Amino acid sequence: MRTRVRVLTASVTAALLLAACSPLPPGSAAAVVEGTPIPRAAIESAISGLDLDDLRAGLEAGLPADLEGVARAAAVEEQVSVAVLDTQRRVLDLYIRGEIVRLVAEDVGVAASNADREAAREALIASVGGPEALPGVLADAGFSEQVFDEVIVEQEALLVALRRAVLDDAELEVREPRHILVASQAEAEELLAELAAGADFAELAAARSQDPGSAPRGGALQPAPRGAWLPEFDDAVWNAAIGEVVGPVQTQAGFHVIEVVDETTLAADELPEEQVQQLVAGELDARFLAAVSEADVRVDPAFGVWSSDPQNPSLLPSPPVGQPATGAAPADLGLTEEELEELRQELEEGG
Repeated sequence: MRTRVRVLTASVTAALLLAACSPLPPGSAAAVVEGTPIPRAAIESAISGLDLDDLRAGLEAGLPADLEGVARAAAVEEQVSVAVLDTQRRVLDLYIRGEIVRLVAEDVGVAASNADREAAREALIASVGGPEALPGVLADAGFSEQVFDEVIVEQEALLVALRRAVLDDAELEVREPRHILVASQAEAEELLAELAAGADFAELAAARSQDPGSAPRGGALQPAPRGAWLPEFDDAVWNAAIGEVVGPVQTQAGFHVIEVVDETTLAADELPEEQVQQLVAGELDARFLAAVSEADVRVDPAFGVWSSDPQNPSLLPSPPVGQPATGAAPADLGLTEEELEELRQELEEGG
C-alpha cells in the first residue's frame, strides 16, 4: 500500500490540537478522504427523513416538570440540535469508513460488481430480520435508505470482493462432519453407546439433536476448512479419522457426538461467504489498520474530529475550545521541535 500521509507525532498546545487531522474550513465538503470529498449535501440529505416532531416529543417528556415556557422550549430545541448533529456525525463516520474501505479495495485492485452489491444487500436485509424490519432498524439508527444503499451496502459489497481477492485461487482442504448436539455429557455418552451397538447416526440426530439447523439433515454440516467451527469442535473434527465417531466434545453450545464423513479439497470460490470471512479476517484487519493510520482524513470541525486510533477509528465530537480532542492525533504543522517550543512560549506569554 502506498504511503499517503506520515504519522502525526508533533505535540502542540491545546488550542492547536483543535486542528488535529487537518480539519476543513466550513464549506461544501463535510470531509475529504485522500482528496475525495464527501459533500455536506449528502450528510444533510441523509437525515432528511428524521422525524423532528417525534424527537421533540420524546425529548420534552424527559425534561424536569418545573422547567416551563421559553426555557422549556429552548431546552428542547438545544437537545434537538444535539441529536441532529449526533446523527449527522454517525452518518459522516459511515461515509469516511466506506471511503477507507474503497481505498483498500483500490490498492488490492478489486471493485464491487452489481452481483456483489445485490448479494450484500440481500444478506444485510436478512441479518436485520427481512425487508419488513429494515425501515424500522434504519429509523432507530437514524439512517436513511440512501445511506443504507450508498454506504452500508457498498461497503459490504467491497468487503465481499476483497475477501475473494485475498484468497485468490487458493485451494483448501475441507472436512464434512455430522454431529448430534445434546445438553449433557451423560446423554452424549448414551448416544455413543447406541451408535456402538449399531444405531443409525442420521436417525439419532434427527430425533435427538438440539441443533435445529443440522438435525433435519441427519446432523450433516457443510464442508469447511480448518478453523471454521468452535475451537473444541474444530480440533475434534481435524483429529478424527474419516468415519470415526468421537465424543463427547464439549463446547459452549453443549455436548457433541461427531463423525467425519468426508474429506476433500475445494477452491476458495466454492466456500460459503462466512467461511471466507473467517479465513481472511486477519489479513484484511491488518490492511484496514494500515489504511486508517495512513489515510489523510480532513473533517469540517462543525461535524467533529477524526480519530485514527487503531482500536476504534471514529469521528468524535469536536472538543470545547481549549481542550484536546480525545483520541485524536496531534496535528503535524511541519515545525521543528525548537519552533514548536518557541510557539508554546509565545502562546503562554500571550495568554
